[in-house]
Amino acid sequence: MTKLALTDDEAAAVALRANGAWRAPLPTVDGSNREDVLRAILRGQRSLAVRDLADADGMPAGPAAEVMKRLDTGLRAVFMLADGTGNWLPRGITVYLYGSGVDAVEMSHIIVAGGVHRFRVAPPPGMWDALTGLARAIYDHGFAESGDGPRPAAAFLHVVRRDGVRMIRVAPGSVTTGRGPVPAPFPSVREAVAWLLAA
Repeated sequence: MTKLALTDDEAAAVALRANGAWRAPLPTVDGSNREDVLRAILRGQRSLAVRDLADADGMPAGPAAEVMKRLDTGLRAVFMLADGTGNWLPRGITVYLYGSGVDAVEMSHIIVAGGVHRFRVAPPPGMWDALTGLARAIYDHGFAESGDGPRPAAAFLHVVRRDGVRMIRVAPGSVTTGRGPVPAPFPSVREAVAWLLAA
């Protein structure tokens, strides 16, 4: 089992080498600003080299190479918190699952406040169940009080399928499809999750 924590800068350097497999945001890097991204990549490459996580050419090595390899297994699910207008909240928990399916996760990627990325190769079984459990808790009990930043209004749970991405939006007492001008409601999180996975 490989565990690895990367800063946003280090993650930017790995993302550069990931041939388009990287999908996760970088909370402390302005992705719309080319200069900010380039500076982050350079800082990240230096940091990875100092930590023996990249060779002299910047190619990830050791645990970073294992993480990069797992990015290619395919993104399968994403859980993220959003504000009232549907914008991602970087201060909340964000989880990415990679593998051949939601029931065959090979790597988890958790982004926490401050731009820290925590990877776990061969995570314990049940990561998908944990995400759907979070969705049910939000539906039933809402969000915990938070002293910092905006309070979440909803959580989004995405599943990457062969035919595209399906998404649900979960708020206290409400679960709907995440797209379309008029989101379709579901009577429960269980039925919404069944729709996410239905063939």
